[in-house]
Amino acid sequence: MPSLSPDTLIREVVETHKGADAVFAAHGLPCAGCHVSTRESIRGGAAVHRLDLDALMADLERFIADGTVPPARRKPAGPSAPPMERQRKPGVEHVVAVMSGKGGVGKSTVTALLAVALRRRGRSVGILDADITGPSQAKLFGVTARLHQGADGKPHPPVTRTGIPLMSMNFLLDNENQAVIWRGPMVSSAIKQFYGDLEWGKLDYLLIDLPPGTSDAPLTVLQALPVDGTVLVSTPQGLATMIVSKAIKLVQQLNSKVIGLVENMSYFVDSSGQRTEPFGPSKGVELVVESGAPLLAQLPIDPVLAALCDEGKIEDYASPDYDALAENFIKVLPALAAGTPASR
Repeated sequence: MPSLSPDTLIREVVETHKGADAVFAAHGLPCAGCHVSTRESIRGGAAVHRLDLDALMADLERFIADGTVPPARRKPAGPSAPPMERQRKPGVEHVVAVMSGKGGVGKSTVTALLAVALRRRGRSVGILDADITGPSQAKLFGVTARLHQGADGKPHPPVTRTGIPLMSMNFLLDNENQAVIWRGPMVSSAIKQFYGDLEWGKLDYLLIDLPPGTSDAPLTVLQALPVDGTVLVSTPQGLATMIVSKAIKLVQQLNSKVIGLVENMSYFVDSSGQRTEPFGPSKGVELVVESGAPLLAQLPIDPVLAALCDEGKIEDYASPDYDALAENFIKVLPALAAGTPASR
């Protein structure tokens, strides 16, 4: 194994130096014994658990040298300041991640329409498309503009027709069909830059549209950014429910919070008014029980919405189902709705 550094994966340390998991445990970092360690670095683990990175590194190096395991450390009483990289960006009141774990459930559409519905209610909303290799938000909103420099000299994201600041990887490509062939560290770096380097202005909510899976992008967002909570999107299929369950476990394992669930493509209403459930009966209750979070909405399959998405006119869509989603989103977040950042 190369020389130990803060960016070394926890699993590499544990597998190479037998007994090193006791050092992590002494510092109060349980990731050494779970699946998260296959993706998480020492630095990332220390950040999410608010540990002293320098002290942890020193104890790991001492263990490697002579096998010394430090005594269990006690966390200081009282609240501690979050690591610098998790500091809330001035002007951005609340950060909410939208994820699924499962691809093809309409997560990006739910993110976009939640932003549109909140905007119609007078909230200031922005969207950060964290799906670096498969961005879709620019297409949904029909935005082709590039980043621009504001009067403050800082880069600003493009704005949609109704005034929603939006950042997508597509804005940095010469062609929207160009493939982004990046490894995890580059993806993570891009997400952090989208959040930290851009001037988002004053926002009530910044919605982060995450890609499928429980890998680099979700880990980066949930650990490096000041996320107030996560909205999970699923469909009634058993397969989707099983994979979304993994995403719930990821959020919980990283000491974050699931604040609501959305069951998309729950039903279809034909021209005669007949309601059909193409993917079977709802499984929302199962996810509610597992996550302890409320079901914010059961959304239908709507050909009108599909057509507007293809045309880049998602802001023209109106539906009582999505209005209900926005209302429930606000209701389950009284702290956010009142303008008070969620505690960490």
